[in-house]
Amino acid sequence: MGLEIEKYLAGNDYVEIKTGQSGASVYNLGEKMILKHIVRNNLKDGLFDSYCREALFYQCKMQEGVSYLPKILDFKISDDEIMILMQKYKQPGRENVSEELLRKIAGALACVHADSKPEFLCKDVEQAKTMPEERVEYCLNGWRNVLAEHPKAFSEDPLYHIAEMINDVIKWHDSEKKVLIHGDFHWDNLLEEDGSILICDWQGVGIGGASGDVSFFLSRLGADGITIDEKRFFGLYSDEVKARTGVLVDVDEITRHVAAANVITSFSFWHEFLHGNEEARVRGIYDKMVQDFNVFENA
Repeated sequence: MGLEIEKYLAGNDYVEIKTGQSGASVYNLGEKMILKHIVRNNLKDGLFDSYCREALFYQCKMQEGVSYLPKILDFKISDDEIMILMQKYKQPGRENVSEELLRKIAGALACVHADSKPEFLCKDVEQAKTMPEERVEYCLNGWRNVLAEHPKAFSEDPLYHIAEMINDVIKWHDSEKKVLIHGDFHWDNLLEEDGSILICDWQGVGIGGASGDVSFFLSRLGADGITIDEKRFFGLYSDEVKARTGVLVDVDEITRHVAAANVITSFSFWHEFLHGNEEARVRGIYDKMVQDFNVFENA
């Protein structure tokens, strides 16, 4: 190990946290600290770059003292390793998703979207790429195969129409104003301290439309069986943006952008995760994609 990782592990009672397939080593150090250690050679191609982006973002924003980040206690980066030591926090509970908690989450997200864009992220902003014909066909067939696992339960007609129109959805959605975004905004990346919401795991940070973060947050909640009033959440988010920037977010426009973002994400990726799932779970994702496509088309 490099970057003085040993001094933290040797000087503390620690427990390694299993973190799926990310390749990062994450440790609980006692009751008050979390240590993230990333080694290039332990990661699949391209993942180290995403951790570098996270590290550079922390480095940039540490100097600004923003309110939505966990406290970074130590930080090291080299060509092949990254070490981030941060304060440990609890996570907000899902058992009671109150309006007060949703307002705090919307407020934290509004802070991100209203914040300045680091220069190193701005150079990577590109126009959204439409899907080539073979990719559209792949996604269409993927969804058809998922639906075929539940004979006569679903109509494929809306699916064909979505496939026909998906690039129109992508091009319109890309017209949204570009802001600083988290890129992987969901409940597991939320932390709580003294009633305030903080946001961690910034490997997906970038510049894009605010609705992408909003859409992903809501879709992940829905996939976990937690349903909230989307219109109400949009209203809370709009209120929080206005309070911070003075800019009024058009709730109807963000509703359409969120719908478009969900259609793009669902059509592109969800079929890859739904094979072998029960009909009810497939229906939840498929019907939501169809409903959101209707919102986009009829707005």
